[in-house]
Amino acid sequence: MGEPVPVDPRNLRPGPIRHESLPPELLERAGAVHAVLGPYLGTTLEQFEINLMRDADPGSEVAVWCSIAAAWLAYHERHTGDQPLPDAQEKPLIAALIAISTGVEAADRLGVPPEVGRRLLACYDGVAGE
Repeated sequence: MGEPVPVDPRNLRPGPIRHESLPPELLERAGAVHAVLGPYLGTTLEQFEINLMRDADPGSEVAVWCSIAAAWLAYHERHTGDQPLPDAQEKPLIAALIAISTGVEAADRLGVPPEVGRRLLACYDGVAGE
């Protein structure tokens, strides 16, 4: 495998919608995820669901999002007294959890302070390993 090739984000376009609809249980889980993370994702529930319909395996994608949301909740329960932080702090937490969900395991490569990264990794490992 060669070196990563930089991609200009302005050239990215959404993929095709691969599924006409999603099963009710996936829509329910997607709604629960969006209820937790939606305020920080900058997307409506409908947009979130449409993005899932573009995925080749929406069930797996919803499972990943459920792990991200559960880790976010665990982090807040353990480290913020269940209180949300200002948006400027929440968005990097979610971005870090998304990175963790893709396999990033180095706390110093998550775009948050290393101690926060270690805490997020522990929270994600705790919910993804259950």
